[in-house]
Amino acid sequence: MASASAETTATGESFKSIFGRRLEPYLALSKSAKGAGCVQLIKDVLTAPGVVVFGELLAMPNVVELKSNPEHARYHRLLEIFSYGTYQDYQQNKSSLPEITVAQRTKLQQLSIVTLSERVRAIPYAHLLQYLEIDNVRQLEDLIMDAIYQNLINANLDQKLKQVEVHSAMGRDLRPGQAQDMLKVLAEWTKTSEAMLKALSHKMDEVRENYEKEKEAKEAFEKELESIKKENAASGGGKHRKIGGGGGGLHGSHMMEYEMEQHMFQSPEFASEYARLGHGGGPGNKRTGKRVQNRG
Repeated sequence: MASASAETTATGESFKSIFGRRLEPYLALSKSAKGAGCVQLIKDVLTAPGVVVFGELLAMPNVVELKSNPEHARYHRLLEIFSYGTYQDYQQNKSSLPEITVAQRTKLQQLSIVTLSERVRAIPYAHLLQYLEIDNVRQLEDLIMDAIYQNLINANLDQKLKQVEVHSAMGRDLRPGQAQDMLKVLAEWTKTSEAMLKALSHKMDEVRENYEKEKEAKEAFEKELESIKKENAASGGGKHRKIGGGGGGLHGSHMMEYEMEQHMFQSPEFASEYARLGHGGGPGNKRTGKRVQNRG
């Protein structure tokens, strides 16, 4: 897999400042260029290497005036396509637009790759060959590599899968209405984020409340346990008490059985009946475990 990365200059300048600085000389010239002179300025800026943003130039008064001149309006439209359009936009309106040079065509094709990468990051070679009307893969890869070295895109060429993987790209000029669309998307994102934060906050409150309840229950249990230990220590362990207030459990059952047997052996009536059922002699006798036949 061949790879290359788009890097800023050593001074750490942003893409916007780099590309904007390259446009500045043409902005200065546009203040005095009118009519045919302004048309020539557009031809020059579209051919100039490294000049790939044109939004500020489109807004210059003398450039805007070209729209009202039937002879020059097509150059204004061509500048719009280079600003935020694609190679296919040019091809579909070719009959009403000026002919472009080889250098201008290459620039527009590279800017089209930037636009395509907004929708999909892994762009198949087959799609690019058709969309950009390029004859072979070698020419396409040369075009992409040149775009990478110009900092238009940060991408890898995957020759095995025959696709270009775009990691990031320069920001092109906004199309008319695109700013409003972006604001709508951001507003929806903000709304969704606020709803998620509210739900997370509610969940955190529930977790915190449950934690406090469990903590209080644990402290109450430990306090009761400590109290019982002190009572047993004070009474010499002769008295037993159930912990927790619920059903008996194994320990509670054994204690109950033990106390019941002691009570039976202390009562003559119960001791006699107890012996008759096969549990041995009277009070104080050891149980034999032998079954006594029923005499009745």
